Amino acid sequence: MRFKEPLPKATLQEIQDRNPDSPDVRALLWEVARLRSLVLYADQLQRMLTTLPGPQGAILDTLREKLNNEPCVREFPRLPPNA
Repeated sequence: MRFKEPLPKATLQEIQDRNPDSPDVRALLWEVARLRSLVLYADQLQRMLTTLPGPQGAILDTLREKLNNEPCVREFPRLPPNA
């Protein structure tokens, strides 16, 4: 299944601003926020893992690639590597 490009935080904010009184939009945005949080936890976990052998390594590499393309991962503030 091919998904559309992920939405950055600014676009989600624009959607909220266009629909301030919609309980359905509010509910969907809360769900998006919950899923973005889960993506950040997955990103934290993969950063703690080292390279894995065999099929597990290929799965981890694919996960890393997908997570790196997520706006919430790119937007998340990070300390410099040597901080």
